[in-house]
Amino acid sequence: MKSQNALHFSVPLMAMMLLLVLPSGLLSAADSLDVSRLREGSEAWNARRAAETGFVPDLSGADLKGRKFRGFDLHGARLAGADLGQSDLSGANLSGACLDSSNCQGTLLDGAVLKGASLRGSTLDGVVLEGADCSGADFSGADLRRAECSKAGFRGANLQNAHFREASLRSVDFSGADLRGAYLWRAVLDGAVLMGVKVSDTTVLESGRYADAAWAAANGAVSMADVIVPPAVAAHASSQDQTRRVTASGGKKEGNSRVNSVLNLWRRTGPVDAPYDAAQFEMVKSDWREWNRLRRQNPSMRVNLTEARYDHKNLAQINLQGADLQKASLRGTDFSQSDLRGADLRGANLSEATLVDVDLAGADLRGAKLWRANMSRTRLNRAKVSAATILDSGKPATGEWALKHGALYMAD
Repeated sequence: MKSQNALHFSVPLMAMMLLLVLPSGLLSAADSLDVSRLREGSEAWNARRAAETGFVPDLSGADLKGRKFRGFDLHGARLAGADLGQSDLSGANLSGACLDSSNCQGTLLDGAVLKGASLRGSTLDGVVLEGADCSGADFSGADLRRAECSKAGFRGANLQNAHFREASLRSVDFSGADLRGAYLWRAVLDGAVLMGVKVSDTTVLESGRYADAAWAAANGAVSMADVIVPPAVAAHASSQDQTRRVTASGGKKEGNSRVNSVLNLWRRTGPVDAPYDAAQFEMVKSDWREWNRLRRQNPSMRVNLTEARYDHKNLAQINLQGADLQKASLRGTDFSQSDLRGADLRGANLSEATLVDVDLAGADLRGAKLWRANMSRTRLNRAKVSAATILDSGKPATGEWALKHGALYMAD
């Protein structure tokens, strides 16, 4: 009896220890039988799917990197969090499948069927979607930089906040798609169908400019707000704007100037008491040239953009010298040739940001995340880093790294 009790105790203990020592990437919610069946090839797999109509493959979190699934019937499959990087899914049927937060970097999906599929927050950098049917699919927040999407169909797709920088979108059918907040800078849109597309003032066009009502009218698109504002909230924000004007000239009234007429975007779409300056947040978001002009006129102006969200925005050549950007979300943001000298970026998320030719001299990067950021020719003279600073390589900053790059290694 004693040995039997010991066995009952040791089994769960061993299982717990195994979970602790296994790398998190090896833990998967996928059905091991479903994963093994994939090795049988498309003919056997597709025959089973045809015979077992109620069979829903669960491949969530599975490591399927570099595998060949050409022509596989994966409709309705659960692939959330799966690693499909560099895999071949050409001509595969993924209609209605869930691929949220999956990795499809460099994956071949040409001619694939993704109708009604969900790819929210997925990594599709360099993916090939040429001729794919993505109508009605949800790509909100997905990273599609440098994607090859020529002749693909995104009719009625949800592309809110999707990142299409430098993507090939030749002859793509975007009819009725939602592109509010999407980032299309330097994308190629030759022959693209934009009839009925929804855009907003946070949609960055291929020219780097923001979409406006005039652009929408000229292209058969529909200009909409990012979020519908309840009348009570809008009235509250308007009254707050009237009584608490914050302008770049130090609070002086400027009649009906652009700065004075700014409605706090964060108040309309988020917490009422945002930690950053409302007028500054709006101007940086909508017109960096006007912002730079104001900075030149007011060099001592305090810039408060604490916890601001500028993910996947075009802020190239902007002057944010000395700005307070603590805990700001700047994922995938383009800061090419910008001035960030002396900026407070403690705890800021700059993952996958473009920092080419950016001047970060004297900036405080302690606790900042720079994973996969493009730091080509970035100047870091006397920038502060710490063990909590995550570099572009994904590794924490060290004293040796700081010395090599002219930065200062400090405690948090």
